[in-house]
Amino acid sequence: MTSNNRLKLVVLLSAMISVAACSTTPPAPGFAPEYDALHNNGIDVTFATEFPVAGKADAMVRAARALSAGDINRALFFYVRALQFDSRDASLLAEIGKIHHAQNRPDMAIRAFSMALRIDPDNLASLEGRGLIFLANDREAQAETDLRRAVAISPDAWRAHNGLGILADLRGDHLVAAAHYDAALDIVPESPILLNNRGYSSFLSGDYRGATADLHMAAGRYGYKRAWLNLGAVYAHEGRYIPAIDMYLKVLSEAETYNRVAKAAMANHDYEKAEQFLEQALYESPTYFPAAEENLSQLRFLMR
Repeated sequence: MTSNNRLKLVVLLSAMISVAACSTTPPAPGFAPEYDALHNNGIDVTFATEFPVAGKADAMVRAARALSAGDINRALFFYVRALQFDSRDASLLAEIGKIHHAQNRPDMAIRAFSMALRIDPDNLASLEGRGLIFLANDREAQAETDLRRAVAISPDAWRAHNGLGILADLRGDHLVAAAHYDAALDIVPESPILLNNRGYSSFLSGDYRGATADLHMAAGRYGYKRAWLNLGAVYAHEGRYIPAIDMYLKVLSEAETYNRVAKAAMANHDYEKAEQFLEQALYESPTYFPAAEENLSQLRFLMR
């Protein structure tokens, strides 16, 4: 499968989690040095004037209040405070991992999830969370190990099913992928991400009718933008260039739309159509459009 056909995972993880140690509250006995890697010193400084934490329960209450107020950094601060009183709480470590993941700190998230799994190898949130980060970073063998364990522990782990579906599509095993997407949709039937992924998987397998149905629902009913792009790709691949243009224009500029449709026309050997679309792309572009220029040069070479 070409790199252009690789699915881009969109991971939906809730934002909850914790972070560091403050000079006003001494670490609880037995707080291992490796847990320092979960700290965010910038947050420590920001909340250095907070009243000292009385214990784990106090820290958890204050973290929950911060979460309900949408203050993720403050919640992270208090979650790490709670961890200082109970460093063997796997669920708390998983929440810390989720927050680091949501705040685009994958290395810290993996560390927190891994710590949780050393304490509780069956911690579902950590298996899903770490597996999905591995998948997003092309560590496919490690991702598959975690995600398979997650669905073995809980068949309702729909995020893990989604990840396993993507892995199967990357291998070209679209029947297995469809089974995972179906299982996930049985749990969350109105998920636009799952509908998009199953639709794109159907496209890769050559089931254009099934692809169109899922992608139309994801885009039209739920407003999922990537589904418009994938629907445009389906139509363009079929040589239905006008509907493809309509789909792309919902998300892309006119110049990028015509360039994408032209590339599909080139792949379909519709060279005259491709030339028209590329010329339109260059006309619509307010600045120099190197990708369209390169495609036009390649096309004219092919036409010769």
